[in-house]
Amino acid sequence: MRPIEVRRRIRPRRPLPFTSPSSTPGPRSLLCVDLRTADMVWSQRPIQDIRHACRGGRLGWLLAELDVDPRCTLQRTAHTLHPARACQLFDALCEEVAESMLHDVPYAVCRSLLPLLAPHGSAECPYPPDCAPPAGPVEGLVVLVEGRLAAESAAVALAGAFHPPGNDAVDPALWADIVAALHPMLEAVRDRSRSLLMES
Repeated sequence: MRPIEVRRRIRPRRPLPFTSPSSTPGPRSLLCVDLRTADMVWSQRPIQDIRHACRGGRLGWLLAELDVDPRCTLQRTAHTLHPARACQLFDALCEEVAESMLHDVPYAVCRSLLPLLAPHGSAECPYPPDCAPPAGPVEGLVVLVEGRLAAESAAVALAGAFHPPGNDAVDPALWADIVAALHPMLEAVRDRSRSLLMES
């Protein structure tokens, strides 16, 4: 989908993945997303246009399940859905507009990445206000890195992490591959106002 510029909004804080007792220790995906585009598509594009532009995947499957007016926006449709379902729609939209993704990064690697990408110990909520999940640990997406300074700090931290901090069980070759894949994502955050998201 063609990027659409819209002003960035302030996002509420969220817990980091794996910090909740209810969090499952499984793999997580990382996405590099222009959240301004996602917000604009969510609030302004009719569902019929989104269906036509879909590359397939989860968003197309979810939209095919919905019995709604195709002239409505996702934002308007979300008001008629259970909040968890509305969040699933936004998650799928982020996957659809993502510039790049790292699928199913192993749990141990994710745990080692979090202190480097989010040293402040918390994340941000990427969801529009009309489908924001309740406060507290929930499944879905969180923003790990957003903004030039945060991206530069994360890139410096990764550049100096030749081994996963505090975790000797991670394969060094796997760690090096994932760190190498993250660098262009952080460059997009720094230079093109993208956001680095992780499944929580």
